[in-house]
Amino acid sequence: MTSHDGPARYGHLDCNSPIAAWRLERLVAECAAAKPQTIVDIGCGWGELLQRITARVPGAKGYGIDSDLELLERGRSGAAGRGIGDRVEFVEYQGEDWTEPADLVLCIGSVHAFGTGADAVRELYKLVKPGGRLVLADGVWEREPTEAELARMWPETTAGDWMLVPDLVDAAIETGFRPLRVESVERSEIDDFESQFLADKEVWLLANPGHPEAAGIRERADAHRDWWLRGHRGLWGFAYLTLGRPVA
Repeated sequence: MTSHDGPARYGHLDCNSPIAAWRLERLVAECAAAKPQTIVDIGCGWGELLQRITARVPGAKGYGIDSDLELLERGRSGAAGRGIGDRVEFVEYQGEDWTEPADLVLCIGSVHAFGTGADAVRELYKLVKPGGRLVLADGVWEREPTEAELARMWPETTAGDWMLVPDLVDAAIETGFRPLRVESVERSEIDDFESQFLADKEVWLLANPGHPEAAGIRERADAHRDWWLRGHRGLWGFAYLTLGRPVA
């Protein structure tokens, strides 16, 4: 569904992941301080983090990898608006098939492309140049879920879909990374993210209550909100790991 016949996609979000403005700024500053000359964002969407880091590092070249053509075009437009369109390339590609190493690899919310979190750190290690860094961010369990709790979440959710933060960090260390920063977002950041994600639909529904598509959009919005408020809220979190690969 396009923005012309229904709600916009991610129109209220700067990033397609839970993160407060102050945390995003710190992440950008820390990544840029390492002065990566090549940056790859696997499953980039529109690549907001990629763009912000690339803009901070003179001469850096960024590559955003995704299969969503609409989001890639949004990324290209954003990079052009920032004056870095010649340094950021958005590529239609399956992230798990990318093989070119980089000084900085970003994988935000795209761990599922590789399997589990442990699978992701093993595969992404190959893409990080010796001495480089990986920023890996994905959903995590705040604690082990019960079967009753899983039943209230997204359809077909299983306990194996995400890891506990300590287990994810252990997997990264066993792969060869060293953790430079480990942080989980606060509940308010997830609440903000879910609210802004749903705002596209809710704002549209307020303006188009009689539209032929309104009933279906309302049903999907209400189901998503129920998965959030009665399902994963307080149980599922989101963590950002900044990991360094030792020099050869």
